Amino acid sequence: MFFDQIKEIDGNIKALRDHMTTIGNSAEAHFDQLDDIAAHIIALEAIVCTALAKNVDKAAVLNWIKNETTESTGTGEGSEKARIVAEQLLSA
Repeated sequence: MFFDQIKEIDGNIKALRDHMTTIGNSAEAHFDQLDDIAAHIIALEAIVCTALAKNVDKAAVLNWIKNETTESTGTGEGSEKARIVAEQLLSA
């Protein structure tokens, strides 16, 4: 009986190891996908920043963000995060 329990525990540990390996492989694949997405976003930001720096009125962009996000954020200034991102993109 004791040895049967040990065999069962050993089987459970091996199954757990296999599951952990599968989880690790899946996490690695997802990380690779996220890394690809991040690279695309960075490349697009570079293109947009270069174009925006020459052609966009920063005050108009910030005013648009304020007007369009004030209601959804419940603040008088609109989305702070959107303003920060816009300012970063426009100052590059």
